[in-house]
Amino acid sequence: MPTSHIIRTLFDALGYTGNIYYARFVRKADGLIWDDSNEVMAAEPSWSNSAVAITETGQTGQYPIYNPENLPAGTYDIIIYQQSGSDPANTDDVELQFDAHIPQPLVS
Repeated sequence: MPTSHIIRTLFDALGYTGNIYYARFVRKADGLIWDDSNEVMAAEPSWSNSAVAITETGQTGQYPIYNPENLPAGTYDIIIYQQSGSDPANTDDVELQFDAHIPQPLVS
Protein backbone atom coordinates (compact mmCIF):
# COMPACT_ATOMS: atom_id res chain seq x y z
CA MET A 1 0.00 0.00 0.00
CA PRO A 2 1.52 3.37 -0.98
CA THR A 3 2.16 5.70 1.94
CA SER A 4 2.75 8.80 -0.17
CA HIS A 5 0.13 11.52 -0.59
CA ILE A 6 -0.08 15.11 -1.82
CA ILE A 7 0.68 17.49 1.04
CA ARG A 8 0.20 20.70 -0.91
CA THR A 9 0.54 22.06 -4.45
CA LEU A 10 3.03 24.76 -5.39
CA PHE A 11 1.70 27.06 -8.11
CA ASP A 12 4.30 28.80 -10.24
CA ALA A 13 2.90 32.33 -10.33
CA LEU A 14 3.76 32.72 -14.00
CA GLY A 15 2.25 29.42 -15.12
CA TYR A 16 4.51 27.14 -17.13
CA THR A 17 8.06 28.44 -16.82
CA GLY A 18 10.22 25.31 -16.89
CA ASN A 19 11.46 26.10 -13.38
CA ILE A 20 12.81 23.22 -11.30
CA TYR A 21 11.69 22.86 -7.69
CA TYR A 22 12.59 20.45 -4.91
CA ALA A 23 11.78 20.01 -1.23
CA ARG A 24 13.74 19.22 1.92
CA PHE A 25 11.98 17.62 4.90
CA VAL A 26 13.29 18.57 8.37
CA ARG A 27 11.71 16.74 11.31
CA LYS A 28 10.68 19.25 13.96
CA ALA A 29 11.18 16.89 16.93
CA ASP A 30 14.93 16.47 16.44
CA GLY A 31 16.06 18.52 13.40
CA LEU A 32 17.00 15.44 11.39
CA ILE A 33 16.73 15.78 7.62
CA TRP A 34 15.26 13.22 5.23
CA ASP A 35 18.02 11.72 3.07
CA ASP A 36 15.93 10.80 0.03
CA SER A 37 18.73 8.89 -1.71
CA ASN A 38 19.30 6.53 1.24
CA GLU A 39 15.74 6.72 2.66
CA VAL A 40 16.85 7.52 6.22
CA MET A 41 16.70 10.45 8.61
CA ALA A 42 20.19 11.98 8.94
CA ALA A 43 21.88 14.78 10.84
CA GLU A 44 23.88 16.07 7.87
CA PRO A 45 22.97 14.45 4.56
CA SER A 46 24.52 15.93 1.44
CA TRP A 47 22.38 18.65 -0.08
CA SER A 48 21.72 16.66 -3.25
CA ASN A 49 20.79 13.51 -1.27
CA SER A 50 18.23 15.45 0.78
CA ALA A 51 16.57 17.11 -2.24
CA VAL A 52 13.17 15.53 -2.98
CA ALA A 53 12.20 16.23 -6.59
CA ILE A 54 8.90 17.98 -7.28
CA THR A 55 7.50 17.21 -10.72
CA GLU A 56 5.25 19.62 -12.59
CA THR A 57 1.88 18.34 -13.78
CA GLY A 58 2.22 18.62 -17.56
CA GLN A 59 2.95 22.24 -18.41
CA THR A 60 0.40 23.69 -16.01
CA GLY A 61 2.69 25.47 -13.56
CA GLN A 62 1.30 23.18 -10.83
CA TYR A 63 3.79 21.21 -8.74
CA PRO A 64 2.15 18.72 -6.35
CA ILE A 65 4.30 18.12 -3.27
CA TYR A 66 4.22 14.50 -2.10
CA ASN A 67 5.70 13.16 1.08
CA PRO A 68 8.43 10.60 0.34
CA GLU A 69 6.92 7.12 0.52
CA ASN A 70 9.11 5.86 3.40
CA LEU A 71 9.27 9.11 5.38
CA PRO A 72 8.68 8.33 9.08
CA ALA A 73 5.53 9.73 10.69
CA GLY A 74 5.99 13.09 12.40
CA THR A 75 5.73 16.84 12.00
CA TYR A 76 8.09 18.39 9.48
CA ASP A 77 9.29 21.76 8.30
CA ILE A 78 9.05 21.44 4.53
CA ILE A 79 11.20 23.88 2.60
CA ILE A 80 10.67 24.30 -1.15
CA TYR A 81 13.59 25.58 -3.22
CA GLN A 82 13.85 26.78 -6.80
CA GLN A 83 16.88 25.11 -8.33
CA SER A 84 19.11 27.63 -10.08
CA GLY A 85 21.88 25.38 -11.44
CA SER A 86 22.18 21.88 -12.80
CA ASP A 87 22.05 20.33 -9.29
CA PRO A 88 20.37 21.24 -5.99
CA ALA A 89 22.61 23.52 -3.90
CA ASN A 90 22.45 25.31 -0.56
CA THR A 91 22.51 28.62 -2.46
CA ASP A 92 19.14 27.94 -4.18
CA ASP A 93 16.32 30.35 -3.34
CA VAL A 94 13.63 29.34 -0.86
CA GLU A 95 10.22 29.63 -2.52
CA LEU A 96 7.99 28.37 0.28
CA GLN A 97 8.21 26.96 3.80
CA PHE A 98 5.40 25.29 5.73
CA ASP A 99 4.77 22.70 8.44
CA ALA A 100 3.01 19.42 7.79
CA HIS A 101 2.18 16.39 9.85
CA ILE A 102 2.94 13.10 8.11
CA PRO A 103 0.73 10.39 9.62
CA GLN A 104 1.59 6.76 10.25
CA PRO A 105 0.65 4.70 7.18
CA LEU A 106 -2.57 2.74 7.40
CA VAL A 107 -2.14 -0.98 7.90
CA SER A 108 -4.48 -3.24 5.98
